[in-house]
Amino acid sequence: MPIKHIYLYFFLLWPTVSLAGGPVHGSKAAGMGTAFIAVADDPSAILHNPAGISYIEGNNLYGGFTTIAPSSSYESNTGEQEDTDFQLFFPPHLYYTRESEFKDITLGIGLYSPFGIGGRKWSDTGLTRYLSTEGSIATVAVNPTVSWKFHPTASLAIGLDYMYARKEGSRMIDFGTGDGLSNIEADGGGWGYNFGLLWSAPDNFRIGLAYRSSINVKFEGELTVTGIAPALQSAFGGAGYTTDVSTESDFPESYGFGIAYIHNKKLTLAMDVELVRWSSFDQSHLDIANEVPAAGLVDSTTILDWEDSLQFKLGIEYRLNDKYSLRGGYAYIPTMVPEHTMDPGNPDADSHNISIGFGRFFNNWTLDGFYNLGLYEDRKVDNEILDGTYGNLVHAFGFSVLNRF
Repeated sequence: MPIKHIYLYFFLLWPTVSLAGGPVHGSKAAGMGTAFIAVADDPSAILHNPAGISYIEGNNLYGGFTTIAPSSSYESNTGEQEDTDFQLFFPPHLYYTRESEFKDITLGIGLYSPFGIGGRKWSDTGLTRYLSTEGSIATVAVNPTVSWKFHPTASLAIGLDYMYARKEGSRMIDFGTGDGLSNIEADGGGWGYNFGLLWSAPDNFRIGLAYRSSINVKFEGELTVTGIAPALQSAFGGAGYTTDVSTESDFPESYGFGIAYIHNKKLTLAMDVELVRWSSFDQSHLDIANEVPAAGLVDSTTILDWEDSLQFKLGIEYRLNDKYSLRGGYAYIPTMVPEHTMDPGNPDADSHNISIGFGRFFNNWTLDGFYNLGLYEDRKVDNEILDGTYGNLVHAFGFSVLNRF
């Protein structure tokens, strides 16, 4: 692969930790397979469907964390195998809602990780080392929201999003006489918006709609290369090389529909359908401040051709008594990465996500917990990047605490 394409693929592709359609933003919703657009009855509604906060009385603080343990494997067409190292990631979440002084107006603000905190680490001597040895992404969003209950059974909400994103990664480079090491770090931020609608329909049904806009993030960072072969040192100016780099990414918009049925305030059944427009990642341009034309390292554009993902989620909650509830859920998440652009930095596949959870209720406190198993279909790939079969598995658990005051 020409050196300019090596660096470009390296910068544009990062690991995705897919967990029931994305990172977990609240333990109650996670325990129900994140089928929460029409349920939306705790402060994490700020993310799932902000119109739900109109039905939450008083002041509420809801926060917690998730522990995510992803693993990936690769097997070449000749039977050689490689696994990623064991890693743990801990994306947090925190939400606050309050009834305002204005009639039928509820305010809220959320802090969460919309596209995850996570990554993968492959061997620096293995089969995948020239495409990825280590990569991670961290995203953090602040989301103030206002919701208006314009009818006793209906509410409408709008929110503003600011998202910060950081990408890091490394890979080995084959210089012929030995391997060099390439490392890149870049970050940036961008703005977006969201809105939601929630209707408490007749016969114990609730119907919700939710939309999140795309967020354009302009990344700026630094690329470093060490261990450059003697034959190329004159072009790079020595055995090491550093340059500023920049690119931009349009994180996807999403459309969601949810319906829930609540029976006797004990049994809740929920279903969500969500379209995530990953096709915004069709291509990307990398700008290199200090180009090295003699080595082919110049500004370039690469094709990604990511695809939209139509996701289906089911959830259930049963309130045993005034102290305990049990939850379960399932989510089917089709991959957004097509075969011809898939590589070890992003070995995604269709996934089946199974969740269980619980709620423990105290006077003004609630403890929510969940466990999620992400089962990915094995995926055999035949492309110009790296042929072979990829496998993925994700374990996750988390806790959230709600305080009403």
